[in-house]
Amino acid sequence: MRSQLIIGTAGHIDHGKTTLIHALCGKQLDSTPEEKERGITINLGFADKTLPSGKKVSFIDVPGHEKLIRTMISGATSMDAVLLCVSAVDGVMPQTKEHLSILKLLGIKQGLIALTMSDLVDEEMIELALLDIEELIEGSFLEGAPIIITSAGQAPIGIDELEQQLDSIQVESKASEQPFRISVDRCFVQK
Repeated sequence: MRSQLIIGTAGHIDHGKTTLIHALCGKQLDSTPEEKERGITINLGFADKTLPSGKKVSFIDVPGHEKLIRTMISGATSMDAVLLCVSAVDGVMPQTKEHLSILKLLGIKQGLIALTMSDLVDEEMIELALLDIEELIEGSFLEGAPIIITSAGQAPIGIDELEQQLDSIQVESKASEQPFRISVDRCFVQK
């Protein structure tokens, strides 16, 4: 087993992926002026965290906008596991489905689901969103995966439980007899 884990976000635009990573790591990932102005993730974001067990996790935050699907794919190629984010306000949306299909094609085999923005809806809406998620993941690698009800708002909900679930993910070491490949997935804006 490896002690370093790479977890990527996935999900529809404005479903709280970047905000959830901020709540977990304390790092604001949307850093370019265009991202701040538009209020959406455009570039891949990266953050690190040491979980309670001492395991180190690196997060890759991907954009959810349909026009930025190439950027999402470039981030997803490095993932060991996924944190699929679905808003309790909207439920499953087109990019949620598309991201899940891409993850299947890339051979991602594990992850968990965060039902985000749960503080903005009532219990009935949460139940409907959970049913929507269960229907989506049926027959996929996420079937049976934990679904954590979260909010990264003023009064955080589910963040500790999410950390515990992330801590329980185990990743096998990859075969070393394969040819070495490295993808360039970071670029930095020069000031």
